[in-house]
Amino acid sequence: MRAVLDPELAGVFAHEAVGHASEGDLVKEGSSILKGKIDEQIGSPLLTIVDDPSLPEFGFCPVDDEGTETKRTGIIQKGILKSYLHSKETLASVGFGDAGHCRGMPGVEPIVRMSNTFIENGDSSYDEIISECRSGILLKGSRGGQVDPGRGMFQFNAEFGYIIEDGECTTMVRDVSLSGEILQTLHTISLIGDDLALHPGYCGKGGQTVPVTDGSPHLLLDKAVVGGCDID
Repeated sequence: MRAVLDPELAGVFAHEAVGHASEGDLVKEGSSILKGKIDEQIGSPLLTIVDDPSLPEFGFCPVDDEGTETKRTGIIQKGILKSYLHSKETLASVGFGDAGHCRGMPGVEPIVRMSNTFIENGDSSYDEIISECRSGILLKGSRGGQVDPGRGMFQFNAEFGYIIEDGECTTMVRDVSLSGEILQTLHTISLIGDDLALHPGYCGKGGQTVPVTDGSPHLLLDKAVVGGCDID
């Protein structure tokens, strides 16, 4: 079925499904579906995903914990995988990207982390996306989920949704989820909104928690696996 993701859920997808898979330590360990895919078309040509520690948002980090000045890193550009996120050690081992993504809690050895990770704006308005969907579902909010970056699988729970019929939102539904394969889902993105919204939060990895931001505009997926509703 076709699905529209709101900026909160799409931002979680960008962070959890793509951001973690782009972390250099996971790539080095062979625990990322993105290993060996630099310069490959892994998603829609409309899609650009960046991680920008220099952006003054909740994940702001002008200098990482190895003393590297940070800068914007384009992970995916027009659907092509261009960069991983790195510490100095993983950059030397894996290559393809920039150091400046090494963060840690006080007194703990820093590891490769995201900062402000988001999908860049596209050209479509919210109304255009809903109208183009025609028949499907709008998924809103996030209630957690799980990702396996090595196998490339994900499952996220939305807070609620609306059935889309004849290009209009109708019945509200709850207990709905989105699941599938990361790379397959990236290829199904057919429209990207012009309404980027960022959401602050905390990310846990390796027993450490750091402040981050994720975000996205609305996305239209031409083919999605949605559980918890009866629409085909």
